[in-house]
Amino acid sequence: MSARILLILSLLLTTAAAETVLDIGGDVRIRGYALDNMWDLDSGADGDHWSLFRQRTRLHVRADLDRGVTGFVQIANQHWGEGVTTGDAWEADNKSNKLFVDAAWIDVPRVLDLPVDLRLGRQNVTYGSGFVLFDGQSQTASTSIYLDGLRARLGTAATLQLDLLYFKDQENVRADLAADDLTLSGAYLQRDRGGQQALYLLRREDQSLGRDITVLGGRAAGVAAGSFDYAFEAALQRGDAAPGVDHEAWGVKSEIGASFPCLKSRPRLFVGFVGMSGDDPATAVDERWDVVYGGWPQYGDLLAWTYLNLGPGNGVAGLDPGYAAGSSTPGEVVYGNLLMPSAGLELRPRDDLDCRASIAPLSFHRAPGASDNLGLYTQLNVRYRYSPQLAFALYAARLDPGDAFGPDADAVHEVFWEAALSF
Repeated sequence: MSARILLILSLLLTTAAAETVLDIGGDVRIRGYALDNMWDLDSGADGDHWSLFRQRTRLHVRADLDRGVTGFVQIANQHWGEGVTTGDAWEADNKSNKLFVDAAWIDVPRVLDLPVDLRLGRQNVTYGSGFVLFDGQSQTASTSIYLDGLRARLGTAATLQLDLLYFKDQENVRADLAADDLTLSGAYLQRDRGGQQALYLLRREDQSLGRDITVLGGRAAGVAAGSFDYAFEAALQRGDAAPGVDHEAWGVKSEIGASFPCLKSRPRLFVGFVGMSGDDPATAVDERWDVVYGGWPQYGDLLAWTYLNLGPGNGVAGLDPGYAAGSSTPGEVVYGNLLMPSAGLELRPRDDLDCRASIAPLSFHRAPGASDNLGLYTQLNVRYRYSPQLAFALYAARLDPGDAFGPDADAVHEVFWEAALSF
């Protein structure tokens, strides 16, 4: 089947090349992983002890057509080593040798000669630092970040844009009678002048859970006095957590950095804070922050693994049983009950080498009398740009569990090396 798809794609490209301007490219990303205890925090149980390769391969074609119309198609595959899946899982996206459509969109500029540009189809929906909009169905640690739908971009100024969004996360049963769709809609206003500023109003509806959340937020980021950078984002959520249950939550994300380019290694010191409200069992309202489609991997892959919606098998369920109650998508990164101050250091000892280290004590909202200490989270990232097309990277992270997990919890770690080639 894969060979047939590639042959058809090749024939289509050969036919179209004579009439259109084509850009053909792709990328190959190879990783070697070592993970342990990311779900059960128990070194004696090896169900979450992994040592394996992970490879992602993508090919894309971009066609520039008359009147500025653009088409883009990207075919992808991601697998955890040959033969890692069995039975009916052989054809699973992001697990087996199956090819899947990672992107397929059409750009249409100035519809009806109005200042309205449309993008229709499967596309990435990423804004700002990804606090509320980054992932579609994350497929574990952000393998794919697409949603299906349309974006209408309004405005003529290069520094100001208003995006109107309507996307489907899950269609599930096609008939509306089933009432089981997951839908994202809303508006995102962004201004790029003296930094970046944004205001947004979003709605995420999960019909299968009777969940309907509206998010109102804003973001500001930029550089001050040449050496100081800042980023701040805050949002409020209101709506229905479930039938008959109101939802009221807040979330913030901030980071402040100071750079010293005059020093040899060009260091940057930074401090940050991520905070998301948690549920108060004494009220009839659900105050837990809904992650929406937040970019959890920006805080590191290890957190994405640890807070996957995996039901009772996840160690988080033991201390926070309702942690995944707001999600009906298996494997989604859903945890929205964290308080996370952080500090770190970035270095660039060479033009082609970047290093970043951070440390963060994790806590969460919990009833009085119980420990809210989730532990100490440390990370290290190193990236070496061998050439404009090839980069090598190393990522290492460790969570030393706090009292909230109990006295027998073992440390959690993730290490992977990466080689990424684009062409």
